[in-house]
Amino acid sequence: AESSDASWVESHLRVLAGLGGEEAAGDRRDESFAAWRRFFEALAEQRPLVLVFEDLHWADDGLLDFVDHLVDWASGVALLVVATARPELLTRRPGWGGGKPNALTLSLRALTDEETARLAHSLLGRPVLDAAVQATLLERAGGNPLYAEEFARMLDERGSAEGLPETVQGLIAARIDGLPPEEKSLLQNAAVLGKLFWLGAAVALAEVEPWAAEERLHALERKEFLRRERGSSVAGEVEYAFRHLLVRDIAYGQIPRAARADKHRRAASWIEALGRREDHAEMLAHHYLHALELSRATGQATVDIADAARDAFNEAGHRAYSLNAFPAAVRFYEEALELGYAGDSERVDVQFRRARALFLAGGEGRDAALEEAREALHAVGDLARAAEADSLLAEFWWHRGNRDRSLEHLGRARSLVDELPPSAAKAHVLSQVARYLAIAEENREAIGVGREALAMAEALGLDEIRAHALDNIGVAKINLDDRTGLDDLERSIEIAMAARSPEASRAYNNLSAVVWILGDMRRASSLMEEAERVGEQLGNVAVAKYARILQIQHLFRKGEWDEALRRADAFLAACEAGESHYLECNIRCDRAIARLAQGDVGGALEDARKALGPARNAGDPQQLVPTLAAAARLYVEAGRVDEAREFAREALAETTALWSLLDLAWVAGELDCTTKLGEWLERTELQTRWSDVMRALLQRDFLTAADVFYDIGELDDEALARLRAAEQLVAEGRRAEADEQLSQSLAFWRSVGATRYIREGEALLAKTA
Repeated sequence: AESSDASWVESHLRVLAGLGGEEAAGDRRDESFAAWRRFFEALAEQRPLVLVFEDLHWADDGLLDFVDHLVDWASGVALLVVATARPELLTRRPGWGGGKPNALTLSLRALTDEETARLAHSLLGRPVLDAAVQATLLERAGGNPLYAEEFARMLDERGSAEGLPETVQGLIAARIDGLPPEEKSLLQNAAVLGKLFWLGAAVALAEVEPWAAEERLHALERKEFLRRERGSSVAGEVEYAFRHLLVRDIAYGQIPRAARADKHRRAASWIEALGRREDHAEMLAHHYLHALELSRATGQATVDIADAARDAFNEAGHRAYSLNAFPAAVRFYEEALELGYAGDSERVDVQFRRARALFLAGGEGRDAALEEAREALHAVGDLARAAEADSLLAEFWWHRGNRDRSLEHLGRARSLVDELPPSAAKAHVLSQVARYLAIAEENREAIGVGREALAMAEALGLDEIRAHALDNIGVAKINLDDRTGLDDLERSIEIAMAARSPEASRAYNNLSAVVWILGDMRRASSLMEEAERVGEQLGNVAVAKYARILQIQHLFRKGEWDEALRRADAFLAACEAGESHYLECNIRCDRAIARLAQGDVGGALEDARKALGPARNAGDPQQLVPTLAAAARLYVEAGRVDEAREFAREALAETTALWSLLDLAWVAGELDCTTKLGEWLERTELQTRWSDVMRALLQRDFLTAADVFYDIGELDDEALARLRAAEQLVAEGRRAEADEQLSQSLAFWRSVGATRYIREGEALLAKTA
């Protein structure tokens, strides 16, 4: 990898390995996943790589999401991912049960009687078993290989099958009870530490000499309760593992609860003695949590460990947050808060961190948590982070489709940081304010706030915020017909790519959008593909997904309707199943126009109607106005002009970019809005090729409109304009010219199966014959 790539990957691996580095921004899980994937791909480029994940049913959602990401995105290298898990994993990840691309699921059936007997023979080193003993084994095992293993071991130890327990849990408990007291005690102490443990920890908990512990552990290893690992995750310590998690669970369950509490305290003390608490934050938190719960349940005091436990929970929360394990971070911060803080500033700090993690986890009540944190931060005078809480609330309400509440929080965030000295937090808040002002088409204000953020970012050397601010400024400038906005967007991409920032994919996406608005669909399509590629590369999966959806629109316009409809159907089915998305109204309108062309008028009107709900919920003119305009055009085509007029009236009441009213220009005459659209067209600031095509449509100059549509790259509208031009030419008796337009128009409509327009075109051909 190039040096910049290597540094970027290393920065994420250092956090994963607990080697420090800068704290992650918190909303960078996708970027971290991409970096880890790139690391494994680099290893696989050198030689074939096999990654094994054992007992994946115990994994948290973060690890499962990464395995999903790795399998979905890794390509071009020899990489095999093998995972073992119990069937209950499929309740959390139903898609892993089969049908997942690039994956094979193997369900292991129970052993047959013959296989069970063969396993027991192998373990015991005997070619045959006594018939009665074998019958007992086969009856009780039920095909469970663990029962067969434990049965064979206990039979070997006792020499008789008489009185052996009927369940695997009973067999394991009986084997543990049959150990010498000193070995049983050591095994139980080791169980407190987990499936993996270390010699020093076992010595500390069992309070024995190291040499004695080693002898007993060696005996337990020979009896196949444990195994000694070749390497160790703790420097200078010998590491052991229970051969099966069930053995550990049963040994742990045999310890009285009061004694367990004390053992967890001692385990925490041993871990703290290792130093570098931050490297062992999760282990410390685990033991303190169990010590607290068990102490409370058995009436023991907890005052002596409260401070240490609180620190451990806080550090574990920071660690989980830096790894983008936001649900885990929330849990740790909540445990810290439950123990209480003497000072308000410390408590409020953790309260904000918990609210921010809950927001990024998409958890229930995240808006209320942010509101409470914002109030608390304001009360202690931490205005920068109060503003950050407001900026997160603005994002929450924007995605909920409540534009007014979003802008209210943005305004408050801005006012909070206005009087504060320059800082990274202030620059970030200002750039976010500029972003949402640009989306709301408050363009001049967006540019002013964006420039303030940019200047601050440049003074503080914050490259990612520089790129973020330039992106927002560029979009707002283009909305005002200031073409230097293109330079800002190009510069944003340059800075973000050099910094390996996921912001680069957002900048590519926005550059694609403004290039399309300016009238170059072909370049816009290429840029959107780049937005997807960079999003995948740098971990901005949300933008990569957004770009893939927008490509559906490009496919319709390029005439690739089979693929466009296939993708649109899949996307809209997911939306109807509950996966709502900002772009639902866009894709519904495009599919509606295609359905109308293919003769499905009912389906077209249904899509138009369904598109209005999400468009209104978005509260965003750039979504609502084109959706209303498309609905008006479709309803006119279906002969329902009165309803179409209502849609047109609502669309024209909004102040918005003129390009979003293109569909109205097609039916302006039927809706009596030609004059109003023409006046609006002449006074709009942003004049583009779309302005030219709208003038032509309003003047019913379909030949000019067709040529401009071709220049833009909108082949579907070009074909319709040529069909309408042919109608005019036939009426004027200019049959040869009409035939030329019909030839081009019908070639497109036949290629996409547009029966409505094929019939219209062929009827016109008959008139010219």
